Amino acid sequence: MIIETIFTNFLLHSKVSFESKKMGSEVFIGKTTAQNTNHQWDDMLAEFLPIHLDFFGDITNVLLKIGIQKTQTKIVNKIMADFSARCTLLDAYFIATKLHSDPLYDTFFPLGVQAYTHNVDKGAIESYLGAMVGAITDHTTEAGGITVLHEFQAFQSSYASSRNLQTQKMGNTKAARTSRDEAELIWADKLFSNILVLANTFRNQPERVNDFFTQHYFQRIRSTAADHVGTLNGTATRGHTVIPEPEVLVHVVDGNIADCYTKADGTFRTHKLAVGFYKVRFSKAGFVTHEITIEIRNDEDTIADAIMEMSNQEVS
Repeated sequence: MIIETIFTNFLLHSKVSFESKKMGSEVFIGKTTAQNTNHQWDDMLAEFLPIHLDFFGDITNVLLKIGIQKTQTKIVNKIMADFSARCTLLDAYFIATKLHSDPLYDTFFPLGVQAYTHNVDKGAIESYLGAMVGAITDHTTEAGGITVLHEFQAFQSSYASSRNLQTQKMGNTKAARTSRDEAELIWADKLFSNILVLANTFRNQPERVNDFFTQHYFQRIRSTAADHVGTLNGTATRGHTVIPEPEVLVHVVDGNIADCYTKADGTFRTHKLAVGFYKVRFSKAGFVTHEITIEIRNDEDTIADAIMEMSNQEVS
């Protein structure tokens, strides 16, 4: 084991194209969003999304854009619910400490407790958050101490960040970055930090990496020269059997080569392709279209097998 490799940010040292980095970064966002069912990755997503947009300028996948916005909506709603619940606890604390009957109580809940705990919506929460943080800042001891202040400050900053990501157009970029090089360094550093967090969270569970990343987007390629090529071949089978499926159309998206079909034994071989990453689509009438992403390497055979599932109409 070469321990130094753990300390090296491979995102900067690998010979990976801009497009591959972008696709890999989007996959990370999409997969992490899918894993965020208990909001455990809210902060990671909130911090990483603006950095991704600064460097790449956009989210390419339309479904991913919609998914991000839906996720941010859930995060915003959770922050509002958590804020309301915390205000309820604060009110109970005031009752227990007799502040409930003190005129100072109105400083914390000038609109009444119900406004902060039952009627919170996106039109009012920013003013509620600001009023509560201001009141606790001025009367920290009465509210329970500095820890309570930090809790409400965290609500305020989390809401502002998540609300911004929820409403912004994913095609917009911030003007703060002065160069692509600087933006790339920030992106690579943040993604590498996220990888280390995930690795530590799921220590001794290496299979979990696939829940967050599609790794081949970050693999090194031997050369990016346009005249370097490799080949693609494989076999199509019917369902999870060894039965070969002939006459399956094999289309390499943006490969600039002619389509080909699988032969009687289910095998196929395409024309030569320039090195890089491609989507390969397998289709045949009566079967569900199958799509995978592959990497063509210089002077190598890439194997891409397809399992062709019959469509519902055919099965029935």
